[in-house]
Amino acid sequence: MERIEIIDTNADNILEYGVCGYKSIKREGYPEKIEWLKDRFPEGMKIKTLYSDKGGTQGMIEYIPGEYCWRPVEAGGYLFIHCIFVGFKRAYKENGYGSLLVDECLKDAGKGNMHGVAAVTRKGSFMAGKELFVKNGLRLWVKHPPILSYS
Repeated sequence: MERIEIIDTNADNILEYGVCGYKSIKREGYPEKIEWLKDRFPEGMKIKTLYSDKGGTQGMIEYIPGEYCWRPVEAGGYLFIHCIFVGFKRAYKENGYGSLLVDECLKDAGKGNMHGVAAVTRKGSFMAGKELFVKNGLRLWVKHPPILSYS
């Protein structure tokens, strides 16, 4: 039976699991992104990796306290989700793993006495649609662009 776990990725193990948008260390820009991310951990950034003992890394969520987010939003007091994805392999999509990752962020927001969680959404590549977040209790703040929060 396949075992799926969520791993706290940090500066010490980041090379084992990869980062949002990069699975191969051979991809251009990978070493630079790793070094840049290592500088974000002291700011409170978290990366949670969805890991399969059969398929390896199959998803992750990356979030940081809103005062450090690098999106054009004011999210102080919230955890801000920068990146979330599931499924380098199609078999891992549509199995509830995205919700598991969002739940990890919500738990950390509660532990950190944050107001909640915020994310920017859109349809298309490289950003999650609002459906995943709404399904997990976040609510729409602004329509253009959609910003979601949970508190």
